[in-house]
Amino acid sequence: MSTNPTDARRRTGGRSDGLGPTRRAVLAAGGVVALGGLAGCSGLDGLVDRAGEQVLGTTVSTPAAFYAGRSPVDERAGSTTDGERGDRAQVLRTGPVGVAYVPATARADSREIELEGFSVSGATKARDYNSSRSNKPSSEWWAGPDDDIVDDDDDADGILDVELELLGHVVTAQDAVERRAPDEAKRALDAFIDDTETALRPKLDNCGTGVCETVRENSDIREQGVRIARRAIADANWAAAVRELAGVEEIVLGDVERLDDVLVERRPGRPRFIDVIEYLRGTPTVGERFTVCLPDASLPGDLGSLAEELTLDRVLAYFAPSHEPDGRRTPFSDRYGTRGIEYDDEGCVRLDGPVSLHRDIACQTILSAELDTYRTENRAIVGFATEGGAVVSGAPALADTDGKRVFLVADDVTGEIILGEDRDMVMPGSADDGSVSATLVCPVAVTPADCPCPLPGLFYVRRIVRDDQLVFAGGWILDEGALYEDSVTLLFDEGPTEVASVTPDDIESDDFDDRVVEGFSRDRSRYGSAIGSARVQGTEMNKAELIEAMASHALTQTDGGRKGLNAVNVKVLGRQGADDDGDEGPTYVSATAVDAPLVHLAGAGTRSPDENIGLLSRGIDKKDIRRGM
Repeated sequence: MSTNPTDARRRTGGRSDGLGPTRRAVLAAGGVVALGGLAGCSGLDGLVDRAGEQVLGTTVSTPAAFYAGRSPVDERAGSTTDGERGDRAQVLRTGPVGVAYVPATARADSREIELEGFSVSGATKARDYNSSRSNKPSSEWWAGPDDDIVDDDDDADGILDVELELLGHVVTAQDAVERRAPDEAKRALDAFIDDTETALRPKLDNCGTGVCETVRENSDIREQGVRIARRAIADANWAAAVRELAGVEEIVLGDVERLDDVLVERRPGRPRFIDVIEYLRGTPTVGERFTVCLPDASLPGDLGSLAEELTLDRVLAYFAPSHEPDGRRTPFSDRYGTRGIEYDDEGCVRLDGPVSLHRDIACQTILSAELDTYRTENRAIVGFATEGGAVVSGAPALADTDGKRVFLVADDVTGEIILGEDRDMVMPGSADDGSVSATLVCPVAVTPADCPCPLPGLFYVRRIVRDDQLVFAGGWILDEGALYEDSVTLLFDEGPTEVASVTPDDIESDDFDDRVVEGFSRDRSRYGSAIGSARVQGTEMNKAELIEAMASHALTQTDGGRKGLNAVNVKVLGRQGADDDGDEGPTYVSATAVDAPLVHLAGAGTRSPDENIGLLSRGIDKKDIRRGM
């Protein structure tokens, strides 16, 4: 999305404002505007005359953006001794940010009034996401509602799963060789040989297709290459080991592609896992953040308010429809009753009511990725309390998981948790001060703009009321627990979103970043909206401080919060609880905060939308925070 004010004018029909100086002065003074005043009434008298009949509390807003956070000197730590992968912590930040003018429209008595609105969005990318995992890619997340074909004569599914396991062993060995860790490399290669002999070949013996015969022949070649690589490692001949393992990897990837072709021919909608692997080895998009700011307006007559129209389940319908074979439907095939919402032939939201939102929102173009709640049958959400907050993660849709959606507040997981089709969704109450809603989190299938196939993700959004404005803050993150074994994505929530109000003077100052951080009280807020990614011990996973630990590369052990740890072990990783000493072993973790802080531009109603866009864009581009929002 363009941050150019001229582009913003073009997208709103050439209007830079919609309010003259006199009308804007009235707004700044009292915040009351009659519908007729902006629908064609020629003077201030007409505006005031209708104020007693049909009134909107406010029509103005300003943009807000997620704070990028202060980055450590080195954003990736090095490796350590033999047998350990080391911290290898990565701090992933939101990239280039787009700011757009997205006004809403309120209607009554054939009249319309524009409600100022702004969206800010940006994507988070990673380099070679696979290499930081050295972990078995998983195929279990995919099976969607239409993926029910069973062919007893073709065991391609099971063979593909073993091939992905073998690929994980090869990548682990390659990483260990790179770090000169012979013991770890030998363990991975031994596992490769064992899985080839005990898991792969019995399946191949029961499969008579030409593809299976090719894989069988290749398995002999691969095993020979692994044995040669193992001898080279024993002799510390690292160059020879690298060469042999690269050849083995190439053959495994070729077999994965062959099996993909078989499965896609049977089930055309299924993703090709070779495409997933290749995409994640490049510079994949692993998350996006967005904000949408609108006035906290009362609607004309007895029609309620904009806040009452935009409940979180309706906001979900704007961002994550159900992409069914015959067209878009409300999220999760409307199994939770998102009433009053339909989609037109272009897939845009069509509301029966007094308010319509901007096309960028209604047609789901705020985010660059396409989000889908249709292909999520195998996935669910688990949430649990931790010390001082809550954490949520995706998990397999098993009997002991909580459901499709969960709502989070500080100190606990609250709200009605959906358990089946016969349960109505109950929206939870707001926070004690009424300014922040609970956070909606749900599984989605995500197709980034540069990705050839869908990936598993987690969507989240919360609503904040601030300065007579509604701020919707959310995004999506790759669901690492669905993509890889022994991996998990954790979303932390410790309370209300912290918001730093900034003025034009703040933005133009030389210490803008310092002024922003001064507006936060939570220590973790200085790390902003970053995604932390690292290999950690199980006892670290239940702490909101994990994000800070990743950012500072101080991945220290903790022994508190056993409830949270055991929930991760059992519900997410599929294992029983840790030993008494809390040593669960290393796990790959990505962590981010749903309560990540915001920077909100002050002075609603005192500037035109173009001026607001220009100011926030300059703030985003300041040197101290140019890496993201």
